[in-house]
Amino acid sequence: MANIFETARAKHAYNKYLKGLEYVEGLIETLSGSGPFTIFIPTDAAFDRLSDDQQADLFADPGKLAKVLKYHIVPGYFTADDLLDRLFLKSLEGQRLRVWSDISEVPLGEEESDIDGDALSYISRDTVTTSIRESIKINGGHVIEANVIADNGILHVIDKVLVPQFTML
Repeated sequence: MANIFETARAKHAYNKYLKGLEYVEGLIETLSGSGPFTIFIPTDAAFDRLSDDQQADLFADPGKLAKVLKYHIVPGYFTADDLLDRLFLKSLEGQRLRVWSDISEVPLGEEESDIDGDALSYISRDTVTTSIRESIKINGGHVIEANVIADNGILHVIDKVLVPQFTML
C-alpha cells in the first residue's frame, strides 16, 4: 500500500487539489509522513464551479492556497462510520469542519412490516447504513466516495471546495 498522497494521486491522477499540493512547500512531505490523516479531496468539478478568476487567484497566492488545502486535511483516521459520530473535526489549517448527515434532516416514519425479525434487521441495517454513509456532508459538501484507505490515513472525495472562514477567493 502507499501513503495517502500516493494513494490519492493513483486514484485521481489529474485532480486540481493534488496539483495544488505540489505548490505548497512541505505539505506533500507532511502527508507522506507517519500520519494518520484524513483528507477530503474535492473533485475537479468542484474546482470548476469556482470562477476562472477565483481559481487563478487561489493558485497565484501560495499563502491562500496553503490555507485552503490544509482546511481539507484532518489529523487522525476517520472512516465514514466515524464521521457519523462527529459534529466537528479540527483541520490542519486550524479551523473546524462541520460534519453532518442529510438523513438526520429527514423525518422518519413508522411502517408496519410482515418480514420476520432477522430478515428485516438485515435489510434495514444494510439500507440505513448505505443511505447514511451516502448522505454525509462536510461543510455542505457531500462525500461522494468514502473510505479510500492508505498506509498513513484515509481519504474521502467530496463535491465542494472547502474555504476557511475569513478567506476570500
